[in-house]
Amino acid sequence: MIRFIICMLFCIMGSIDAVSKESLLNIQFIKQIKGEFDLFEVDESGSIYLLTSGGQLKKFNANLDSLSVFNEVRRYGKLHAIYTQHTLRTYLYFKNFNVVLILDRLMQIVQRIDLRKLSLFQVNAVCPSYDNQLWIFDEQNSRIKKIRLDGSIAFESTDLRLVFAEKVSPVKMIEHQGHLYLLDAEQGIYVFDYYGGFKEKIDVSNIKEFQSLGNDILFNDAQEIWTKRTEKNSIHWRLDGLPSEMQQTFFSPTFFYALNKSGLSIYAYQLNK
Repeated sequence: MIRFIICMLFCIMGSIDAVSKESLLNIQFIKQIKGEFDLFEVDESGSIYLLTSGGQLKKFNANLDSLSVFNEVRRYGKLHAIYTQHTLRTYLYFKNFNVVLILDRLMQIVQRIDLRKLSLFQVNAVCPSYDNQLWIFDEQNSRIKKIRLDGSIAFESTDLRLVFAEKVSPVKMIEHQGHLYLLDAEQGIYVFDYYGGFKEKIDVSNIKEFQSLGNDILFNDAQEIWTKRTEKNSIHWRLDGLPSEMQQTFFSPTFFYALNKSGLSIYAYQLNK
């Protein structure tokens, strides 16, 4: 039995005035998609995107009916990340070749962005923006950049080496409620506004995943999960009975998804305060 404890989060940029609440997260197994998968994502409508170990990207609706398949993954190398914030667009990032593909709802390519043609050769993290542009972090000059889909630069931050004593090397980025979050797995989570202004740092380490959910930011390491709420209170979650050796997890407003060697398991959950 695996127990995940969500504990209180300290934000180093402000006073520690959060109110801790302890809650029990009841989960109930619903269904499973069996198979060997390397990666998954879930969009706002509940559709599931699963990358098979054979290199196919399969799309299922919320009832697990197969909708479409994208067969050209291997053409672009290893798929590093899937972004599905927009139900009509899917963004695929292939880090080894610095290529971003944009797919329509039928999983057909509508645009290919070659970051190398923009002189961007060291990019470990990208994410779509609310205005249908693309955030990237340029490792070469340690800058946050926003790229228009025509390849031009819409925004560029100052050199972050002049801002922080430590080197910032994000492995994942997400945009959430007017802010951009950069996850450095060892240093923590850095929060910026849309203009590149530094807001705060969430001082955690060894983070494996993080995501946005409603007003919250969720993030976890191998043993613990934290939640950061916009009103700066925190919730203790106790989770029992989860599958072992989870490769990836995801929370939607009503379901909890867990990927392991046997496939993708889906659970209903209810938070009892």
